[in-house]
Amino acid sequence: MSRIRRFRLLEGLLLTAVSLALASCDRKAPSADECLGYALVKLRINDQRLLAVPEVKDQVDSIVISCLTTPYDKELIKCVKRRFGSNSCLLEFRDREQRRLSTRN
Repeated sequence: MSRIRRFRLLEGLLLTAVSLALASCDRKAPSADECLGYALVKLRINDQRLLAVPEVKDQVDSIVISCLTTPYDKELIKCVKRRFGSNSCLLEFRDREQRRLSTRN
């Protein structure tokens, strides 16, 4: 993915995230910063210099974009940080989502 295309995509996502944040002060979804933290924990990146590696940066960007565009909740982000990227957190999130959706119908 070219740098310009990646920049435009991230710019659009950032504007969307800011708009959503302004529209709802009590936002249940994670912020862009929380999504970045989630990506770093999930990939077990503890040295910011690794973000200079294009392959690593692409992986981080992909997770951040997914985090911002998927209705993740803050509980998932906290769980991943507590359990150091455990996949069980994602399973628990999916279970919560299933229950939430089933109570709607």
